Amino acid sequence: MKNFLTIHLVYPHGPKARTPDSIGFNLAKELRVHGYDVRTYGLYEKLLVPFSPTSNDILIGHPRWEGNNTFRQLLKKKGWGRIIVLHPFCPRDLWSYAHLYFYCIFADSFIAITGKYWKNEIINTHFSEWHNKILQLDLAVDTKFFPQVKKKFNQAGKRKFLFVGNHPHFKNVDFLNRLAGNLKNVEFHRIGPVSRKFKNLIQHGKIELSSPDGRQIVKDMDFMITTGNRDANPTTIIELASMGLVSICPLGSGYYESDGVFNISGSNMTLAQKQINNFNFMDESALVKKREEMDRMIRTRYSWPIFSKNVIQEIENERSHNYKIKSFFSLLIIYFVFYFLARKSPWRNYVRKYLNQSKFKILNIFK
Repeated sequence: MKNFLTIHLVYPHGPKARTPDSIGFNLAKELRVHGYDVRTYGLYEKLLVPFSPTSNDILIGHPRWEGNNTFRQLLKKKGWGRIIVLHPFCPRDLWSYAHLYFYCIFADSFIAITGKYWKNEIINTHFSEWHNKILQLDLAVDTKFFPQVKKKFNQAGKRKFLFVGNHPHFKNVDFLNRLAGNLKNVEFHRIGPVSRKFKNLIQHGKIELSSPDGRQIVKDMDFMITTGNRDANPTTIIELASMGLVSICPLGSGYYESDGVFNISGSNMTLAQKQINNFNFMDESALVKKREEMDRMIRTRYSWPIFSKNVIQEIENERSHNYKIKSFFSLLIIYFVFYFLARKSPWRNYVRKYLNQSKFKILNIFK
């Protein structure tokens, strides 16, 4: 069957080590290895060559909020053999993912790049009717770009914590900054753009982890930490783990402790401080054991061949799910966020300002 299928893959796909490009690049490579004809597209392209899809054409990829995105342009064409949405997903973060409803109702399948925690937690969100209808897919890491440079942990009581990334709402960096401010005896570092300053984090600026400077910083750290409570499946957790750090995150970053990490609170400051102090003084044997556990998972679970194998199984699957949401209240909330809070909505700034100031805490209905 695969020899006759053409996969139209909409995803960033440059030959880069980090997501999102690594997703499109590695998936396209694995699909071709398995005998598929693959055509790759960026997220925003002008489709100048007209064509009409047939039952042998599979549309798979990453839709965006904006109306001119490539996936939406291709979706308008009739005759696709299968339509598959492939996208990060945190069902509690409507700000980031409300638009997926409008694409999934046309899709046969939704492959959600998300952690196991969110696969289970979806039942308690406005997307609850998608429970058991999404394929949960772990992210992956190429260890040759993220080799283990951390060999020995620092002395107990003098361990160092590193956050890597930008500061969108779902990363919860303000909480991490306050946490660092309350623990002056512990070093918290950050690699990422310095467009916003976090005074309690030691800032290193935007540095590639795979660069000599990036590797040297990682070599000096002990823990990778993120405090995101609505983060789908942060790749930095496995990238830094591949480099030898022990990863720490809330359940809201998608990972259970059985997924190779230690969990920490991203909302209870008193508890988080206690947990950091425990990690700082933890017996080294426990850290080595957790690192070995994650190393096994990187080999057997967080790899691009395994990632691609799961996508291929869904491409060749003939089932089609119904992603329409019947709950009126959930639909009302999803539509409201999409039309009034989407990135291109002319109402966005006014409505968000009102919601943030409302004494009725209207924002709570989106949590």
